[in-house]
Amino acid sequence: MKTSVQFVDGLDEEISGISLRKLKHSQTKIVVLVFERLQAIERLRAYRKQITNLWLRDEEGQIKVTPSGVKFFYGGDEDLSKVECAFEVDSEEIFERVMRFLHRYADENGFQFQST
Repeated sequence: MKTSVQFVDGLDEEISGISLRKLKHSQTKIVVLVFERLQAIERLRAYRKQITNLWLRDEEGQIKVTPSGVKFFYGGDEDLSKVECAFEVDSEEIFERVMRFLHRYADENGFQFQST
């Protein structure tokens, strides 16, 4: 099964970057997915203010997450230049599952790990 990321069921999105962070005073990890464009917005203009769920699907099944923050960035011509979607993961078990998904997605889409 191909990995997929969807804000709207059946409408695959393409991740352009991934960032992993950890809160300083807790075990909470933050996953930030970056998109250069979103099919959900291009096809459903009113969807911009209603991003409430994100589905990560792969051969193990699906992970449903609720974004803790979504940021829209616009270029000089007011066209959408990128979207950052962050979600928090409190459980180590769920984080390991998300990481397995991200590794599969990276392998399928030619991503490479870069340490900051």
